[in-house]
Amino acid sequence: MADYDKNPSPYLQQAFSDNPYRLLELTVFMEVLGDVSGKRVLDLACGDGRLTRILAHGGAAEVLGLDVSTEMLGRAREQNERGEPEAFPDNVTYGEISATDDMFQWVEPADVVTAMYLFHYARSMEEVSQMGRFIGRNLVKGGRFVTYTINPDYDFTNAPEDMEARIGFRYGIVDPPAYTLVIKDFEVPIWQWSREEHEEALKEGGLRNIEWHPLKFPPEKQDLNEDWAWYLDNSSCIVLSGEKTE
Repeated sequence: MADYDKNPSPYLQQAFSDNPYRLLELTVFMEVLGDVSGKRVLDLACGDGRLTRILAHGGAAEVLGLDVSTEMLGRAREQNERGEPEAFPDNVTYGEISATDDMFQWVEPADVVTAMYLFHYARSMEEVSQMGRFIGRNLVKGGRFVTYTINPDYDFTNAPEDMEARIGFRYGIVDPPAYTLVIKDFEVPIWQWSREEHEEALKEGGLRNIEWHPLKFPPEKQDLNEDWAWYLDNSSCIVLSGEKTE
């Protein structure tokens, strides 16, 4: 899938950097997600397994990470081999499945479905809808979905010229809603869908109580707010959640 198979190094370097953006990625996401102890979790677009390992650390009883990138899944599996420091071989597994697959169904529905970036890989509204149905089909009634996604309200034209130097990545404008995520010589196509389009897709999957959660720093890092006001005032990402009610 794009540069994730051909050239993942710049992305991985940025993903594991100590840039304060890492706090924005996880603070609200984990707050909304809540306790996963003892739960079965399906992690979509899992990449190299960064979130699956966090979920396992949090006490999840079983985590299945799915992705379409052979390269990234290979890295995830390597880090999950018995004896590796971040390995959870007894309760973490991976599979090469797209979240647009209309047939896949986990052997038992998950208590929680997560996705650290997903909907913006959909190339059409039909694919967004397929993702919504995939999520709903694989959730128990009362189960929750939490994702970190491109903010539908983000203004791509209002980003500072030195955004990559400040945050580690930037965006290229192609033909809205089509854009690109750029990290050095790494580039992947992305799409920005509206709030209504996201919500309609989740409703197709039987999800309700859909909420949008703006990003923030944790209480102990409030001193970062001033330096990061430029991003928080026009954040490119946001957390989205819903509950399976049908």
